[in-house]
Amino acid sequence: MTTVRGAPDGPGPMTILRRVRMALVDSSMAKRSARRSPLIWTPAQSRRSFLRAGSLAAAGIGLGLGAGGCSSEGEVVDGVPTGPWASIKEGGEGLMPPVSRRPEGVLELFLFGGLCPWDSFYVVPEFGDPAAGGPTAGSMWWAFQDTIENVSDQFARCGGADRPLLESSPWASDSAGRGVYLGPWLYPLRERPDIINRMRMWVMRHDQAAHETGVPLAMCGLLHSSPRLASTAAHVQRFFADRQDESRRTPWSTVVYPGLSDLSALNGEVASAVGLHGAAARPVSLRLGANGLTSDGLDRATVAGRTDALDDLVRYYGERMGSRLVPPGAEEAVRAPRMKNYEAARRALERADAFQALLGEDAFVGAEGEDCGDYSERDFTTMSLRLALNLMTHPTDAPKWTTVLDGGLLPAVGGAAYDTHFKHVHHSSRNTVHTMKELVARINEPGEGDPNKLDLDKHTVLLTTEFGRTPHAVGDGLNHWVDGYVVVGFGGPFDEENSGIVGAIGENGAATESISPGDFRTAMLQMQGMWPFSAESFSVSETTAATDDEFEGVAYLAERVLGYQP
Repeated sequence: MTTVRGAPDGPGPMTILRRVRMALVDSSMAKRSARRSPLIWTPAQSRRSFLRAGSLAAAGIGLGLGAGGCSSEGEVVDGVPTGPWASIKEGGEGLMPPVSRRPEGVLELFLFGGLCPWDSFYVVPEFGDPAAGGPTAGSMWWAFQDTIENVSDQFARCGGADRPLLESSPWASDSAGRGVYLGPWLYPLRERPDIINRMRMWVMRHDQAAHETGVPLAMCGLLHSSPRLASTAAHVQRFFADRQDESRRTPWSTVVYPGLSDLSALNGEVASAVGLHGAAARPVSLRLGANGLTSDGLDRATVAGRTDALDDLVRYYGERMGSRLVPPGAEEAVRAPRMKNYEAARRALERADAFQALLGEDAFVGAEGEDCGDYSERDFTTMSLRLALNLMTHPTDAPKWTTVLDGGLLPAVGGAAYDTHFKHVHHSSRNTVHTMKELVARINEPGEGDPNKLDLDKHTVLLTTEFGRTPHAVGDGLNHWVDGYVVVGFGGPFDEENSGIVGAIGENGAATESISPGDFRTAMLQMQGMWPFSAESFSVSETTAATDDEFEGVAYLAERVLGYQP
C-alpha cells in the first residue's frame, strides 16, 4: 500500500515507471549483438521480465514513499489452505466470536521500549515491602519510594495533587488471588471507571530480552527469523482486502510511526512486516516529522500534473501482461502472485487521493506538549493519536486496524519512550502520564456520543509492549525484563463480563501463570473473525494450547485469551 512520510525520499512514480520499462528490456539488451541487431522479444522473456518488474515496482513504491518493515514476497506453494486466506474451517464456526462481539476497529498503542508494570498496571504493595524483609525487599513497587527522585515527589510534579498514589482497593485480583492496583502514572485512566470496568489484562512471558528480537516477537507473535513474520496489521489488511469489492479505495490497516531515529535499529518497523502474505498485504505506513505528515507522498507532485496519463499507461501495460497469463481456451489467468502484488501497488497509487481525504487537515500540523515539568516541541504522542482517531472515526472508510508506536512526549535516556535504563521515575512518569491523558481524552465517556472519538461499544484499544522492566533497581534505572510483564485491552469484546486479569506474577517478578505473544497475536486475529492457523500465519504449536488440534487451539484462545465460552 502507499506510504506517507514526514520527509519523503527515494524514487517517485516516474522513476518507478522507468524501472518497469527497463526491467522489461534488460534481458533482451544483454543478447544484442555487436552489429546492433534489432531486439527480438519472446512471450516467455516478456512474462519473466514483467513479473520481475512488478516486484520491483511494488518494492519501489514502498521505498520511494517510505514503507517500513521486514517484508517477504515468498510464494506459498505447498500447504496453502483452500479458499481465501484465514477462512473458517468447516465445523469451526461455533468456535469463533459472533459478529456482534467483533470490533469495528482496533487501535493498538505499542508502548515502545518496555513499559514498567510495577508503577503502572501491576502494583502488588505487599511484594518487596522493606518492612517484611527477605530477598525481594525494596523491589518492584518499593524500588524508588525513598530515592532522591522518588515516586511521591514526581507524582506531585505530574499533576497528582491530592490524589492517592494508589486507590483504597485493588482494581482486580490476578489468577493467584492477589489484589492488583493501578499505579500512580495511570491516574488519568483511573479516573475513567467506564474504561477500567471493561479492561482485560494479560500476564506475558517470553525469552527475547533485546529490543531487536523482543519487538518482532511482541508485534508478530513469532521469532524474528521466521519467514512468516507478519504484523497483525498485515494479517488484517490481507484478510479484508481479499474480501473487498473494487469500490473500496482506502486501506484496511495503517501504522503510525513517530519520527525517532532508533525505530529501524530496534526493529520497530516490523509493525509493517508482511511475511508470506506478499506486498499486497502491506499496511499503509504513516511517518511523522516535526510538523506532522507531509502530503508530498500523496499528491504525487513529481508527476507534474500528468497523474491520469501515467495511471492509464501503467494500467495498459499491466492489462496487456495480464492477458498473456490466460492460457488459450481458459477463462481465468494462471496463478501469478507477483502480478497480484504489482496490481495492488498500482491501485494504491491510483487511490492515494482517496486516502488523503481520511487523514484530516490537522494531520499535516505539528504539536507541542508538556507534562511532569517537561516540554517538547515535537509531541509525537499527540500527533500520532490525533492522526489515528481521524482514520478510525471516518464514517465510511475507517480502517479495521491501526497501530501507533508511541514515541512518548520525549524519549527516555535509553532511547525509546519506555526504555528507562536511567532516571526511571522521571521518564516513566512523564511519558506514561502524558500518553494516558491523550488516550482517555479521545474515548467517549458514557452518554457522550462524539463521533470524532472512540466508542468502546464498537472499538477496541490495546496497550502492548515488548517486555517489562526489572523488579529491582539498577542504579536509578531498570533493565529489560521478559519473565513477567503485562499488556491490556478494553472495549469491543472486552466488557464487564470478561474484564479482569489473566495470569499472575510472583514476588520475584517472574510470571507464575501467563500467556505467550503467540497466544495473544493469534487471539487478536480470532477476535476479528479470522481463523488464526494457516501456512501464512500461525500453527497451533506456536501457542500454549498444548494440543496439535486446530479446533481445540481455537477453543483455548477463545476462552483463555478472549474470555468467552465458545
